Amino acid sequence: MKKITIIIAAGAFFLAGSIANPLNAQGVQKEADKSKPIPAAVTTIMERTCIGCHSEDGSKLAKSHFNFTKWNEYTAEEQTSIRQDILKMVTKGKMPPKKFLKNNPEAKPTAAEKKTISNWAGQL
Repeated sequence: MKKITIIIAAGAFFLAGSIANPLNAQGVQKEADKSKPIPAAVTTIMERTCIGCHSEDGSKLAKSHFNFTKWNEYTAEEQTSIRQDILKMVTKGKMPPKKFLKNNPEAKPTAAEKKTISNWAGQL
């Protein structure tokens, strides 16, 4: 009798877990749906200035901060945090790094391009 009670309790626990997980997954999906794509004008600039390092094929260090290849997988909160970091780094002139620009001068964003990125990144 005790074994039957344990089996029934385990079954109920399993059933409850099976029901809860899809609900949780839906919540995560709803959160992901709130993420916003990067506008085309910003993407064009970033393809030349940022994505070489901050992408799947990029530098390990840069990807540890964020990976544009996975942008749509980030939650809205993660995207907001990344945009804040981008705004800070671009306005302070820390990105792209000077060492990178020395070897890739064509990747230096113009003042207008920095303004475009900053306007997008600042829309929180």
